[in-house]
Amino acid sequence: MEPRQWLRRKFDGWLYDGLWKKIVVVLVIAVTIYLLSALIFMGIMKGESILVDSQAEMSEWWKFYYFFVDAGNQMSITDGSRWVGLIISTLGSIFLSGLLISTITNVFERRSDKWRTGFSYYKLKDHIVIIGSDQMVHGLVNQLCVSTDCDIVVMTSTDVESMRNSLHANLQDKKNRDRIIVNYGQRDSENYLNLINVVQAKEVYILGDTSEFDDIESFHDSLNVQCLTIIAKLCREANRKGLRCNVLFDYKTTYHLFRYADLSSEITDYIDFHPFNFCDFWARKVLVAGRSKEIGEGGKESEIKYLPLDYVPITSEKSDKFVHFIIIGMSKMGQAMALQAAHIAHFPNYKRKKTKITFIDRDGRVEMNEFKQKCGELFNVSRSTFIDADAWLKAEESRVEGDSAIDENRYITHYGITDEYRYLVSDDDPNKEFIDIEWEFIKGDDHNPIVQSRLKKYAEDEDAIITVAVCLNISHISLRSAMRLPKVYYEKEIPILVQQRKSSTMVSMLNGNGLDEKSREVLIYKNITPFGMVGDCYDLHLASSVEICKRIAATYRYFFTYGNIPSCIDLEEANRLWNSTKMTKKWSNIFAAASIPTKLRCIGINWDIDTPCPLTDLTDEEVNMLAEIEHNRWNVEELLLGYRPVKQEEDKEIEADPKKKNYWKARFVHYDIRPFADLKEDGQGRKASVYDKVIVRSLPLILKNL
Repeated sequence: MEPRQWLRRKFDGWLYDGLWKKIVVVLVIAVTIYLLSALIFMGIMKGESILVDSQAEMSEWWKFYYFFVDAGNQMSITDGSRWVGLIISTLGSIFLSGLLISTITNVFERRSDKWRTGFSYYKLKDHIVIIGSDQMVHGLVNQLCVSTDCDIVVMTSTDVESMRNSLHANLQDKKNRDRIIVNYGQRDSENYLNLINVVQAKEVYILGDTSEFDDIESFHDSLNVQCLTIIAKLCREANRKGLRCNVLFDYKTTYHLFRYADLSSEITDYIDFHPFNFCDFWARKVLVAGRSKEIGEGGKESEIKYLPLDYVPITSEKSDKFVHFIIIGMSKMGQAMALQAAHIAHFPNYKRKKTKITFIDRDGRVEMNEFKQKCGELFNVSRSTFIDADAWLKAEESRVEGDSAIDENRYITHYGITDEYRYLVSDDDPNKEFIDIEWEFIKGDDHNPIVQSRLKKYAEDEDAIITVAVCLNISHISLRSAMRLPKVYYEKEIPILVQQRKSSTMVSMLNGNGLDEKSREVLIYKNITPFGMVGDCYDLHLASSVEICKRIAATYRYFFTYGNIPSCIDLEEANRLWNSTKMTKKWSNIFAAASIPTKLRCIGINWDIDTPCPLTDLTDEEVNMLAEIEHNRWNVEELLLGYRPVKQEEDKEIEADPKKKNYWKARFVHYDIRPFADLKEDGQGRKASVYDKVIVRSLPLILKNL
């Protein structure tokens, strides 16, 4: 920052800090002016005395000056001149003691008020800009203070003083207060964005302000998109390219749209666009990163660790173990957790046991139908079950002594693969298995006795690797549900994730987080772990894992171009390639990167992005096994993206003319969405499975020197 800008910021801060600092500033200025004036005057006099023997010897100008600045000089005025002296001294009192002093005071007060209300703007460069006062801003600012030395500008349309005080109170290191500038501004205003010099920023976070809604809907996402568009326009006018903009989307539909849709070149040519969603980011933190750092009261930091879904690794095709992810509450968070699990929970024994995802919700039927609609083509080729626990319980309560036992099948509905895709699978041939995840939806509260009975039954299955996620939006209800599961969940220490809206303190007290193992051993609820806190969402480290995604994209491109695996990855070329990659392909690489820790656990390697370990070359057996897992993951990814498999007539058409494959792909029909054993050659004469093997065999290269 320029010295002049630094001095302005310091001066504004001093004026705002209180009465004594203002007095000190005034005295310093007065003494400075006095000393400078005295030195100049003595220099002019060159040692001569400044005293006079008689007032009569003064010129009229000096008399006027004395009367003007000091009304007490009237005592030495002759009787005939008193009215003149009175007028002159009165004018001096008005202009000097009145207007001049009040003007100077007002200048100080106005400058102080401008700083306090956020209207003091500074011409910064290479700073970090955070637009909006969303509650996640506190954790983000603390992370930025640790990871960078840049100035941080927070622009908000809410109360600036409250925002500043809140940020200062939650800082880990109070020394960083001077780095944080809070300005007032509307993010849909080009003028305000210019005032914070957003074009010269190093990075921008468009969070938006909370509670932005009217009587009909929230307009949070639309304002964020408008802000992005204005920033792109300003960058285009300034010819600034590559400005990274991280944009928060509240609605899942909006997030899905901007995650997969390619934006206009007027934006992408100048903006490095990174959309994110609160629930999706938390799901990645819990199920991929496996840890979260929370900033508590007074800026104190604590770490929360999460076990992976396969905390008992599944390393063999012959294993009978399977992951069972139970989600209580089909909230936005619950659905985000399920979809993230669907992206990563793929294992080598899927022909024997599939991953199972169970939803429990009081509006289970409605939520199931909406979820299936949202997931597009996935449920056309997946097996799912619906259980009406409420109707089941009502029938049980109505049954009188002597009646026959309730037929539970009346309340259980099974959904299979639709007829148009049945040709792709075979119930008699496990090699023709298609999707390795099955779904279950239960209508009923978690305290419903039927639901409780099924939960107990799930936990008693010795082959099940269970994780429970309680995703209810109200913290105390969510915690109550986590503490009222069947006792077997606490006895077997099955991981229970409980969503907490504001703080994890209450849950941390229950589970003994921070205590030694011996002290925690006697606690009943030591297996309950909090997640989903609003102040601890954005994780810079998780966001920076895009480096792995770039390497995956570069490896794919190299093989597709040259037909072999590169000996090394040119990072500059990888960055250039990434910037020109379509948004859909970027997210495909992001999902591929997120699945790497799970894949490596399948071959006995406990690799973590925080503590990466070097990998040796994989054996052919490991490559073949992981390639099959990768294809199953890719199938789910493409189906969630909106692609569908080919129908039988389309399949025959492509077999007759392989060039038709791209024709159908452009229409969101993908020929390779099929069982791994049934993959065929593409237009270049390569069997599609080779791409899965290439990315697996390249893992040691991709993960090298991270």
